[in-house]
Amino acid sequence: MRNNRRSFVPSLPGKAFAFVDTLLHKALDPQLPTPPARVAAMRPDQNTILKHPTEKEFLAQIAPKSIGDAPLPSFDPGIWNNEMLRLKLYPVVDPKDPQLVREPQGNIVEGTYIGTQLALTQAYSRIEQT
Repeated sequence: MRNNRRSFVPSLPGKAFAFVDTLLHKALDPQLPTPPARVAAMRPDQNTILKHPTEKEFLAQIAPKSIGDAPLPSFDPGIWNNEMLRLKLYPVVDPKDPQLVREPQGNIVEGTYIGTQLALTQAYSRIEQT
């Protein structure tokens, strides 16, 4: 008995779909003024509103052309430390004599503005933490 009652009661999504369908297919009031032809031609229809690019076209729009163009929101702290050591931009403490500290000798000769900005931000945040 209960299953029969459920089949006669329309579901909420079904009601919403039916309501939207009546709005889309409802005839316009004849007393309203008709828009000029150029305005009526610019009016989007259902197909133009719901049209989506293919996955390949969409990814071509958002993917960078090369890896150098990809945005870099932050550095991994471990990778940042390793790069600073590799480029000799960190002072190195002698393990045998902790009083002996070799000053950084490295020099960065090429890079990007965004990369430099991120590196400086990372360096300043480390200075603030100490």
